[in-house]
Amino acid sequence: MIDIPLEDRIALQDLMTAYCYAVDKLENIDVLLSLFTDDAVLDFTAIGLPLMNGKGDIRRFFEGVFADMSHHAHYITNFRPIRSDAEGGAMTAYVIGLGRSKDGNEVEVNVQYTFDAVRTADGWKVRRYSMFSMMPLPGSLAEIHGDR
Repeated sequence: MIDIPLEDRIALQDLMTAYCYAVDKLENIDVLLSLFTDDAVLDFTAIGLPLMNGKGDIRRFFEGVFADMSHHAHYITNFRPIRSDAEGGAMTAYVIGLGRSKDGNEVEVNVQYTFDAVRTADGWKVRRYSMFSMMPLPGSLAEIHGDR
């Protein structure tokens, strides 16, 4: 494990937690987008979802998610810092994500998130977010979000 100042570790954990809360509420995309840099990259290709470049792509993806889903719940644990420097830091965490679409389809994923974040005048922001599956992915993930 790398040596990371406690304040940075807490800030990175808080950023991941804020993301989960924003997604789980399914109601305010601007709050969600405020967690990212303008040029953020979200790479969900390892779980069969799109690569998103910039807030425009991120907004379009999550507008669809928010429109399609009736419930979301993320359980996040096993935070592990992987980088810390003058510009920012990076952290991984294990996540169980649960969702139910408005048509009743359900999904559960067990993934690892990686957030690469930078310090800005407005606080920590995600510059790059990727994930990979730690358990086999359910078919319902593609059924619910595969057309994005």
